This record gives sequence, structure tokens and C-alpha cells, in this order.
Amino acid sequence: MKIAYVLIPSIVAVSAAVGAAIATVHQSAPDVRPTPTPITTPSTPTPSTAPIASPTPSTPAPERPAPAPERPAAEPTPEPLSRRSPVTIDGIGPVRVGMTVAQAEAAAGIPIRSAGDSGNESCSYFEPQGIDGLSFMVTEGRISRVDVIRGSSIATLSGAGIGNTEAEIEAIYPGQIEVSPHEYVPGGHYLMFVPNDAADRNYRLVFETDENGVVTQFRSGKLSEVTWVEGCA
Repeated sequence: MKIAYVLIPSIVAVSAAVGAAIATVHQSAPDVRPTPTPITTPSTPTPSTAPIASPTPSTPAPERPAPAPERPAAEPTPEPLSRRSPVTIDGIGPVRVGMTVAQAEAAAGIPIRSAGDSGNESCSYFEPQGIDGLSFMVTEGRISRVDVIRGSSIATLSGAGIGNTEAEIEAIYPGQIEVSPHEYVPGGHYLMFVPNDAADRNYRLVFETDENGVVTQFRSGKLSEVTWVEGCA
């Protein structure tokens, strides 16, 4: 029984010594902990914002210029003078103020003949064959005025003609008609169209009306011939 009591204190002493040694080792050893490995998530590729270059089209080889024609193309032939030809401020159809009678005849495509004793040496009238109610005043060898007389169906480029009223003429040419009393018809008037374009400042269009305010004849041409009330007289 004495032996047992002796061993127990010895075991306790040994255990205490071993615990103290372990504690010393833990205090002297550095606190080394494993560095955690970061978890990497596979990155999603960012789409590129740079424009995708389109394939450059190949430039075609320049074509060789077409050979020059041997002669210029013929100009379209103008329509011959007729009752359907419109009166303009400087002529009618293909006939223009400033032409000689020969030039006017070639342009009209029909003969233009003297109206006989219709004037004097410096001023005379010519008439196109087959077109009644139309005549050309010729001064100094050139056409200076176009006259359309009673009964003709010829009209201006804007559609004005014999039979229109004064109100209709003023409506066709708003703000461009100057009215003056007729020299020989009581109650009648002269309605003069004055162009706005500076290039036409030397031309006029004149309508004559009767006592009822209806157009009986009209004329176009250059100043001053177009204003002559008695024509070539």
C-alpha cells in the first residue's frame, strides 16, 4: 500500500512537467497560418466596342472616255407656226421679235408675205400664209411687233385672248396691268401688261377692249412700236 501512494505523486509530477514543456513550445513557435488561396472566378470577356472594319470594295478601273461624235447631234426641230402657237411678250411660237422676214419665214416653216399697202418705207406689215388674224409689224427690216386681230383664236402663253373681259385679263396678270382710255372707242381701254423681269423691260403686251370691257384685239412686241395706237399709219 505504501508503493501505490509513492507512484501517484510521481506520475502527477511527470504530467505537469510535460504540459509545461508543451506550453513553452507553443509560446516560442511563430503563429504560422496557411495563406488562403483566393478563389478566382473566370472573367467574362468584354465585347469590343471598336467598329468592325468593312471590307473595302475594290475600285473599278476607270472607263475610257467615249469617242467624240463626228458631228454634233441635230437639235430638235421646233413646231411650225400655227393658230395654236402662243403669243409671248417678244413673239409668237418660233417667230421672235428682232428676226428678219427671211429668218421668221424659215423659223415659221410657212411663207410670210407682205400685206401690201399697209405702211410706209420704214414700217410695214407681213402676214403668215394660212393663218388669218395674225400679222407682223416690220420696222427697219426686222419684226418688231405681233398683232392679233378680231375673230382670231390665237392666245397668249398664259391663255389670254380675244373675248376675255378686262377683269379676266387683270386676274391672269395680277398687279401687272396698266389701264388707260382707248383713243377711238368710248368706254374702251388699253390694258398694258408690264413685265417684272428686268430682261423684258423693253417689251410689252397690250390688249384693246370695247365699251363692254371685252378684248377685241391685242399685240406684243418691243417699245416703242408696241404702243403705236395706229400701227404703221
